[in-house]
Amino acid sequence: MGIYEALLLGAGGVYLGAILWLWAGVGRRPRPGGGQPRVSVVVAARNEAENIRACLEALRAQDYQGEWEVVVVDDRSTDQTARVVAAHAWERVKLVRAPEERSFRCPKKSALAQGIASSFGEVLLFTDADCLPPPQWVRATAGLFTEGVGLVAGHAFPAAGPGLRHQVLALDNLAVGALGAGSIGMGAPLSCTGRNLAYCRQVYQEVGGFTSIGHLVGGDDVYFLRLVARTKWKVVYNPVPIACAPGPEGWRVLQQKLRHASKAGHYQGPALALAGAVYLFHLLLLIGLVQLARGQVHEVFFGVWGARCLADLALLGRFAPRPQERRLLVFLPLLELLYIPYVLVFSVVGRLGWFRWKG
Repeated sequence: MGIYEALLLGAGGVYLGAILWLWAGVGRRPRPGGGQPRVSVVVAARNEAENIRACLEALRAQDYQGEWEVVVVDDRSTDQTARVVAAHAWERVKLVRAPEERSFRCPKKSALAQGIASSFGEVLLFTDADCLPPPQWVRATAGLFTEGVGLVAGHAFPAAGPGLRHQVLALDNLAVGALGAGSIGMGAPLSCTGRNLAYCRQVYQEVGGFTSIGHLVGGDDVYFLRLVARTKWKVVYNPVPIACAPGPEGWRVLQQKLRHASKAGHYQGPALALAGAVYLFHLLLLIGLVQLARGQVHEVFFGVWGARCLADLALLGRFAPRPQERRLLVFLPLLELLYIPYVLVFSVVGRLGWFRWKG
């Protein structure tokens, strides 16, 4: 056995071990309590006049019996976002405007900080203006804040738009959700989404809000999750998913993926070591594909590639919360190929900060 085969087997073993670890975590679910804390739902909205009405209607349909409110933060919109909110608000809705002078490098962190400062809830829930939380979302999320729980993270699935690109992006979103659910279930959270997120105000205050991560573009969700993971507070997974709009169009897809890929570069300790092993694994897969194109056949390569596909299929099949998402698994072979340039190129370019924040 040559050096390449030995390295591929070693890196592949680490990858398969990580997938098995995530598979075990996906099966773990927290037990909800019966508490009804005061809740504030904070929604940051920038140029969301087309989407915010539907979001407000979904929030109005919530069945939570405790005291709660909705705080919409108009993040310096240049469209009619504020007017639409004012026209469709009810007694629970509060509209505030983000300051023109941002507190942090990331505009959304500044907007969320303004919304939190304007809210009254002891538990803070977050979603985006293009999302449609189901009626039980506030009740189910608030009920997960049992003793010692500081942060609750859940899944958000995009509406499957037409065409292959939307299907593959939806499957990629499913994979990110499995990473979050599995790692949270195993007590070592690695990922989450701000579209379905909640934490205690006490936790927010104890970690200093976004101050220590304010210089980082993006990451109002993942970077904050990593802050909480280093405290005494527990992080649990929310089994209630949220529907959201299809992914962005055109060049904005690349910008979004660069932002997402950049976050792995800020991991520390075992998480950073795992990210490095995954990077090496995909580099070795690329080398194997190049050798295959040149007519060199490696039985070890085919074995590792097949094991990887089966492991990913098992993980995503176990996690997929809805039949519609399970049907996306037919596109997994294509996604497996696309992940090679994504991991090798996007993670480096994103880490260098070569992307723009949306808007």
